[in-house]
Amino acid sequence: MSEFYIGYLPNAPRAICQRVRLAVLAIFVLTAAGALLFAASQSDFADSNFDFGKPSEFAGIIIQQPFPSLLVADPANPGGPATWYLLCASGKQGADTLIEGFTGENVRLNGTLIHREEGRMIELIPGSLSTVSVAPARSAATRNRGEFTLRGEIVDTKCFLGVMNPGDGKVHRDCAARCLSGGIPPALLTSDLDGSSKILLLTNSVGQPLPKSAFLQLVGQPVRVRGRVLESDGLYYLRASPEAVEALP
Repeated sequence: MSEFYIGYLPNAPRAICQRVRLAVLAIFVLTAAGALLFAASQSDFADSNFDFGKPSEFAGIIIQQPFPSLLVADPANPGGPATWYLLCASGKQGADTLIEGFTGENVRLNGTLIHREEGRMIELIPGSLSTVSVAPARSAATRNRGEFTLRGEIVDTKCFLGVMNPGDGKVHRDCAARCLSGGIPPALLTSDLDGSSKILLLTNSVGQPLPKSAFLQLVGQPVRVRGRVLESDGLYYLRASPEAVEALP
């Protein structure tokens, strides 16, 4: 006669106990293996940084167009390549109003550094800008790299460079759209020939900010953009008409 489990007895039959133990062990092993496989399949977080709570002082020339930026000379090589820092305000806001009256001026300012391999940005502390007498940065030389059709994703530079991680993809789409609506510089995230990621700031065909209507509905999804690539001391721009920004299937 087969064994039968009776709930009010203190112990289950031996064979039933063995089967239950084996089932529990199998479930535990399968759960652990599934967790390990899931973890191994996930991409690593980007090596990006936001020095929150650690403001620093910077000095350079304020650039207004196409996006608020600070051009900083290398103290050890004043005539050499300069370093670009995009500028933004706190939250999801651009820095246009914070730099009014300082365009083209040598300034000293305080802000929080946002950075990763693809670029650098400073979140400005309001009211910290002041004109100073410093060695000006060399005027950035702009090089025409030619016409290209590039595939990638439109990102907001503030989150992508370090404020959020990940700062791209579908999971970040709503946040990116709000940042771009508030004036954060838009960029096309694409891949270089060696497979490394690169961002190109999006402008119109004459180097002015691209209308938001051209890209806001395409954030966080694959796109194709045809335009002219310009490079200025390591900062890349993609000049394109609004019609040249297309969603990919």
